[in-house]
Amino acid sequence: MDTLYNADETGMYYDMCPNSIWAVRGGGSYVANSERHSYRMTALLTVRGDGKKLPILFIIRGEPGGDIETKEFPDYPPEHFYAMQKKAWMNGTVWKYFLRDVLKSDIENPSVLLVDNFDSHVSEESEKIVGEELGSELCALPPNSTSHCQPLDVSLMGPFKQHLRDLWVLTKSTATTAKEKRLVMIHRAIKAWDMVTEDEVRASFVKALPRPMDN
Repeated sequence: MDTLYNADETGMYYDMCPNSIWAVRGGGSYVANSERHSYRMTALLTVRGDGKKLPILFIIRGEPGGDIETKEFPDYPPEHFYAMQKKAWMNGTVWKYFLRDVLKSDIENPSVLLVDNFDSHVSEESEKIVGEELGSELCALPPNSTSHCQPLDVSLMGPFKQHLRDLWVLTKSTATTAKEKRLVMIHRAIKAWDMVTEDEVRASFVKALPRPMDN
């Protein structure tokens, strides 16, 4: 299972409110409202069938090559990866960076990369890079099947998001500037990713992938 990978993105916010109303003893209550999130970025998560979690690729909102990239990136945790995109979304440029700078260094033998049908993931250029530069195969899952067939969707994204919400509740942040919030979000996501266990990763592949029927 060390030659089977799955990668997918998820959005995350500075204010990762729980999905329900929380009451505080001696105080009031508040309701989660995603429209009030003050800052958003995207985390590209990658897992391997043997339980390994690859570093996170953070996609940060801003101008590529601008001040955030030149002045803030050097202060970010060096064991993870960072890319700029105007709306903090995945696109072809960021995906190519992931393939060449994040995934390639982990692949030792011909492997399979499972992805959904997002355009950047399944483009001809993506397939060419995976095949020719990574010596591996790109496997696009059928449309509307990721909740059943993609390990990250089946049983990992949910716990990761829940860990983010738990950390938001338990950790009081005093960040006020966008720069401070970006760093808080990055550290929070790294902690949440660390909380996902290797056993959970292995189990997600077992649950998601079809198995031969018993005779």
